[in-house]
Amino acid sequence: MKHITILRHGQASQDLRFEDFDRPLTQKGRKHLPRIAAFVARTKIKPDWIVSSPALRAKESAELLADKLALKRSIVWNERAYLASALTLLEILRETPDVAEHLVIVGHNPGMSDLVAGLVTGGDFRLNLQMSTGSLATLAAQVVHWRQLRWGCAQLLAYAAPRSLKGLG
Repeated sequence: MKHITILRHGQASQDLRFEDFDRPLTQKGRKHLPRIAAFVARTKIKPDWIVSSPALRAKESAELLADKLALKRSIVWNERAYLASALTLLEILRETPDVAEHLVIVGHNPGMSDLVAGLVTGGDFRLNLQMSTGSLATLAAQVVHWRQLRWGCAQLLAYAAPRSLKGLG
C-alpha cells in the first residue's frame, strides 16, 4: 500500500503586480502551513517524498512543509504540476520511485481537487470536492508500485483545511 497526501498550496497574494507563476504566499498562507505540517506529522506513515509545482506559492508551501517535517530528501520540482489537470497529476504520481512510501504532492486547483476525487471515486469525479487553499487530503492507495495508480484505487483517510486545525502547529 502507498500513501498520498495531496496539498493545495497555501493562500497566495492577489496582487496584480505579480504574474500568476510568481505569486507568493500571504502572511495568512504562511501562518496556516505549520498547522498543516503538524497534521501531516501525525500520520501513521511519515511522508518521505515531496513533489511540487515550481510556482512560487506552491514552492513556498512545499518548502515550509518539508522544513517542519524535517524531510531529509530534496523536493522534486515538476514543471508539469503547474496548473496541471488531474490526469497529468496522476501521471506525475505514477513516475514516483517505489522507494517512496508516502508521497506529498503540492499544487493547484482544480487539478488537486479532481485528483482526490478521481483516486477515491473513479474517473468521473463524483466526489464534488473543492479544496480550499492550504487544505489537504491523505489517501491510502491499494497498490504496490506507484505505476499501478489508477482512478478509484484509493481510500480517503483524512481531509483537513487550515481553519479546522486551529491549535495545531
